[in-house]
Order: sequence, then structure tokens, then C-alpha cells
Amino acid sequence: MKRDNIFIEEKINELIKFNEMMIKEWLQELDQLNQGINPYKRPIEEVIRLTKEDISIYQEKKMIATYTAGYPIEKFKEEYLIFVDSLVPVWHSNSGYDEMLWALSIGVLLEIDETTFDKLVDLVKKDDPEDYLIDYLIQSRHPEWKIRINYNFPRPYGFTRKIIEEENSEKAVSLLKEYLTKRWYQGCRDEGWYDLHKYNLDNYYGYWSFESGALCKLKGLDDKELEGLPYFPYDLVAEGTL
Repeated sequence: MKRDNIFIEEKINELIKFNEMMIKEWLQELDQLNQGINPYKRPIEEVIRLTKEDISIYQEKKMIATYTAGYPIEKFKEEYLIFVDSLVPVWHSNSGYDEMLWALSIGVLLEIDETTFDKLVDLVKKDDPEDYLIDYLIQSRHPEWKIRINYNFPRPYGFTRKIIEEENSEKAVSLLKEYLTKRWYQGCRDEGWYDLHKYNLDNYYGYWSFESGALCKLKGLDDKELEGLPYFPYDLVAEGTL
């Protein structure tokens, strides 16, 4: 399935293989570090932490590229589970907002098992970002979770509150369309991946508003109304549990 009209198949498959190779190399280095072999001048604890961060970064890109390239959802799910495990030892709210938002959103879309989802919840508990959207996603699985009226990144995510609190489903779909077409990508211009396809197509791995899919699913909106819109992970909404 071609989920994206930007990527070039040969390039994105090369990127997936490259990320796979880098992850393998960093895992080998991590194994040596855990054995006490440290070829660097930095303290071994710091090198281990940085190595785990690199593994998580490459795994994130591999996971998203797998979805963009049209791999089956089951393969994407495999990469997602590895990504969640890679976040556990390294995630911090001050530098990992996107990663947590995507991980929770994809977890909702895949109706991921409780153990996996709660790995993410535990990270949020430890390093609480106090964020409306993250709170909303967690509350979908933990009804007792308190939602705080705060956004770490009001642009573009502050608009999602309108979608969440809109009780009329047709109006909510209209707001979600506005978010996808006029607000989400345009509001991400400070992200390192913004416009990546224009200057480095070799490293392009996809633009996806996974939270839009999660909101559509949680609110029971008509996903057919959103099929074909850029950035919307349609098949994850329609078939995510297959």
C-alpha cells in the first residue's frame, strides 16, 4: 500500500536498511559497554546513555519509514513494540514530546496491550509533562487519569482541544480536517524533520499526524471523511487492530 506520495521506494527502503544497520552496530557497542569495554574518554555511564539514545532515534525513524513505505501493519507493529522498549531507558519530557505523543497515539490506534501501553504511562508519571493531549490519550485507557489544561507546544497541538471537546461529530470531523490541512504541518516548522523532503529526500521517512488518527478513533468519527488527507494515517484508524 502506498501511504505517501513523497517518498521514492528505492530511497526509503535503503533508509530502512541503513537504520537497521546502525541499530545493529549500536547494539553491539552497547553490549561491549555493558561488559565494561569503553573506548571513549567519557565516563562509561554517559556513553551507555548516549548509545541508548542513538538506538531509540534510529528505531523511531525505521518505524515511521516502515509505515510510510507501505509495509503491512503487522510489520509496523513489530517496529512499534521495539520503539517503545527503546524509549523506556532514555525518555525525558523536555526533549521527547513528539516521541511520547506518537507512541501513545499509535498505541491507541493499534489497541496495544496494557503492558506495553503502561510502559509509556510509567514514563509520563516519572517525568510529568503536564500536557492536555498526552493526558487525554492516557485517560482513554486509564479513566482515573486527570487532564490538565496545559500544552507543552500550543502550536500546533493546542487546536486539538477544540476537536476533543466538540460534541457534534460532524463539527469535530470538520475541525480535524482543518487541523490536518491548515494547522498541523504548518505548526511544526520548528521541528528538525520539517520540509526534510525538500533538501534531503534520501533521509525522508514520512510526515504523520498519528494523534489525528487517535482522536478520530477515540471520538468515533467517520474516518471515511478523512481518507486521502495528507498526514492522516487512515489505514491505522480503519484497520489498526487487524
